[in-house]
Amino acid sequence: MEQPVLRLGLLGFPDAAAQRVMSWAAHAQPGWPQWRESDPHRADAWMIFGSSVEVLGRDSLVVRHPLTSGARLTLNRAEVDRPLAFANPLPEGFASAEFFESDVEKSVRQRLQRFEAWLRPLRTQFALGAQLVERVGKYKGGIVHITHDNKLIAVIDLDRWKAGIHIPARPVDLAMAEWIRRPALANDIPSSFIRLSVHQIMWTYAVRTLRDVLPARYREQTIYLRRIPPMAPRWFDDVHLLIMRELMMRPGKLSELLDRTCLAPDALAHHLASLYFAGGITTDADSARRAEPKVRRALVALHLDQSVPDHDPRAMGVPNGVNSEFGAPSSILRDGQHSPLRPVQSRAPDPTLPMPLPEQGED
Repeated sequence: MEQPVLRLGLLGFPDAAAQRVMSWAAHAQPGWPQWRESDPHRADAWMIFGSSVEVLGRDSLVVRHPLTSGARLTLNRAEVDRPLAFANPLPEGFASAEFFESDVEKSVRQRLQRFEAWLRPLRTQFALGAQLVERVGKYKGGIVHITHDNKLIAVIDLDRWKAGIHIPARPVDLAMAEWIRRPALANDIPSSFIRLSVHQIMWTYAVRTLRDVLPARYREQTIYLRRIPPMAPRWFDDVHLLIMRELMMRPGKLSELLDRTCLAPDALAHHLASLYFAGGITTDADSARRAEPKVRRALVALHLDQSVPDHDPRAMGVPNGVNSEFGAPSSILRDGQHSPLRPVQSRAPDPTLPMPLPEQGED
């Protein structure tokens, strides 16, 4: 069964400690997800070096990151939307149930497995996305119920491109599930299910698979930007934005985009695949031409919109009764635009105060 790539953000670690942790994390255990180091703002889970933490108050922390720089990031516990853990030693006066030893491989692996349990809703989406990528072309609309052990675990509405997933469902349940065609009136999604778009589920798969899933026609035909995928802006990395800007300025073939973006072929194909499965690109010139004015407005709004709502509050549920002081099981289940990590703004000097006298020996 295919496993997703999960993104690990390391905050405040010395270089040697970060390299050690990632060397252990990168060795995937059979049947378990693979971990890759990530920009912390887009990471699925955080490991924070305890010595880099300053306690501001009951709910606020400052993390020196990178540790050797003067940069600092604030973190409010109430806003945290993904699992995290602190590497010992913790700062004086700070307590957390989520801690580990960063110089002990067993402790690091145990923490990663705990993260993986928290991120099970994301892994379940990946498993469903893998099947949708393979099956969606065989269905011409309609309703599909996905069942396991005679229990409904997902509903796929291909007329409205909506889906619902039972929160306790496991990836392995999807792998063994039965897909059943249902009549149009069976499109109701139970209120206890996470509600997502089909495009969103396939995006989740495409950005986290190591397989090359870009359809063959996108390697030969001209590629057009059809729309900005209806995802939270923070889901797009710099490469997605680069590709969308290039296609908005001028459509092109894969070979032309390689020259225009200077990306490696596998990186370009991987990012194009995620845009394709999210409904963002097409090889149909007429479809792209009709949508062009709307796409231009959406590309501008992508950088300006500050009010993307949460997609589904039920997605905040904690799987399997796992307890933590730090909120929701997965950042991918929230559509908030901004990372909870915020840079600390340096204070401008007060012009009403006298300038400090230079230290002896200063010019």
